[in-house]
Amino acid sequence: MVFVNEAWNGTGDIVVYSNYHKYWLDRERKIKNPLFDVYSGKILDLKEGKPQAVKYFYNLLDAEICDGVTICVVPSSNADKKITGMSQLGEMLAKNKRVNKVYFLQRQDSIAKLAYGGNRDISIHMKSIGTLKEMDVNGDIILLMDDVTTTGNSLYACREILLQNGAEHVEMFALGKAI
Repeated sequence: MVFVNEAWNGTGDIVVYSNYHKYWLDRERKIKNPLFDVYSGKILDLKEGKPQAVKYFYNLLDAEICDGVTICVVPSSNADKKITGMSQLGEMLAKNKRVNKVYFLQRQDSIAKLAYGGNRDISIHMKSIGTLKEMDVNGDIILLMDDVTTTGNSLYACREILLQNGAEHVEMFALGKAI
């Protein structure tokens, strides 16, 4: 088991904590989204790596994750950006009786930022994400985390890569679902 809440385990799909409302309805014309809320703002703060947002999500999630679980994080679309708010959250969660493999998945080639219209096809992720050779996930039970999911393809691609590398089981989790 990955999650303490048994209903979250074994769904075969992405477990989403809450909805994510983007900040702009129309970025070019500077029209803000009236549905943008505090939770969505916390996710944006996490994307910026703000320590209070990392701690906020740690406090929300720590009690939801079983001990002994391996923590992995979907890498940034930017291959040069290794440390993100999500990776910091993953590291913090791993320190509490879990296994830190936050950086096992590595973006080898940058892709266009998905929030700005980048190609969301799963094959883009499969071709641009690799693994750290000095790290092993063989037999691991993994919590794979991402900040926001829209199509889920980055999570599905990363799950496939983890399974191809010997992971026993992978549960996918996103802080927010873009709606």
